[in-house]
Amino acid sequence: MRRHLMLLSLLAGCFGGEASIEPAEILAESEHADGEHGEGHAEGEHADGEHADEHAEGEHTDVVMLTPEAVESARIRVAPATEGTFTSTLQRSGRIALDPTKEALVSAWIPGQVDTIAVRPGDRVERGQVLATVQSAAIGEAVGAFRSGTARHEAAEARLARLRQLEADGVSSRAQVLEAEAVHTEAEGALEAAEERLRVMGVDLWAGDPGAGEHYASHVPVRSPIAGEVLGADVRIGQPVEPGKRLFHVGDLDEVWLLVDVYEQDLSQVHEGQVVRFETAAWPGEIFSGEVEQVGSYIDPVGRTAELRVVVDNPDHRLKPNMFATAILESAVGNGPRGLVLPNDAVQEMDGRSVVFVQEEPGRFVPRAVTVGERSAELALVTSGIQAGEPTVVEGAFALKSELEKSELGEGHAH
Repeated sequence: MRRHLMLLSLLAGCFGGEASIEPAEILAESEHADGEHGEGHAEGEHADGEHADEHAEGEHTDVVMLTPEAVESARIRVAPATEGTFTSTLQRSGRIALDPTKEALVSAWIPGQVDTIAVRPGDRVERGQVLATVQSAAIGEAVGAFRSGTARHEAAEARLARLRQLEADGVSSRAQVLEAEAVHTEAEGALEAAEERLRVMGVDLWAGDPGAGEHYASHVPVRSPIAGEVLGADVRIGQPVEPGKRLFHVGDLDEVWLLVDVYEQDLSQVHEGQVVRFETAAWPGEIFSGEVEQVGSYIDPVGRTAELRVVVDNPDHRLKPNMFATAILESAVGNGPRGLVLPNDAVQEMDGRSVVFVQEEPGRFVPRAVTVGERSAELALVTSGIQAGEPTVVEGAFALKSELEKSELGEGHAH
């Protein structure tokens, strides 16, 4: 290992048969230091400038010495090593989605042309609110079918009633009554179909009375089936539309889902009601949370995963559909092993060993080899090497490790 030697002076001379060496100050802080060097007194000539070192008993570990300013700059934080229960965690990727019962793809029910547009993306809408109107000649056909059906049904009903009366009087035959009943049933079915078609179009059944010189409206409103926010609008005035063609996308963002794929072997660590924390790229450093509502009952045969559904409150609508997220799932508290639980970053790997840095005194940090029992994305369980209560570096350990690595290159690690 390396030694850091500071030699103040070494003076030698031969005057009048006497030689003297000024005392040398030596600072040795390496993993295997030789102890204090003795002070030698030269008598006579020195061969090739060589001198002997006297080794003191005892050894010292590597030490990183930092000034208070350097400690603050490196963001080093020290805390007593505490004993606790190791909580295992799973880190998985997830995505934000909407509850299908709170999302709607809105289209027109009839062919025609867009006549007016009442909303834009980002607008808040209520259930039943008009989003646009479509002008369509199909309304005339539907209204005509309804009124014709109404007339045929009334005629069939009147004929059936008359024939039944004639049958009772012995004038009409049973066959004639049965034929009239069939015609009446057919007319009744046609009328119901015409009525339903107008209801789907959103047209008043009795709008416009031809006898009074009124005409039916040729515009059909396109309404939102749910309350929410307009997420998209693929529509232009004058645009031709067909039944089923999507015009608007409406969704309720007050509550969203986080969907997480969990591997088959990890399913024992998740359960309904479990709290899940997650981060998104859009809001780095901010932790969102929700509860597991359902653990999927189906294993994907390719990825060997089940889908976890987490319900998340989203009052400010910052979580958007299709956002990616990194989810952390923690096992139930109290089920894990006990020991000294440290942040994962507090344990560094050096020369094939796991080490933590212990503060011997302010500004003086010593690496200590430890045994790590279990490790997760955030925590490490230390089973030996340090004692509970020892002041341990819980943040900034990597900076101290870097200082030691610099020392191996001869740059020193005292600041």
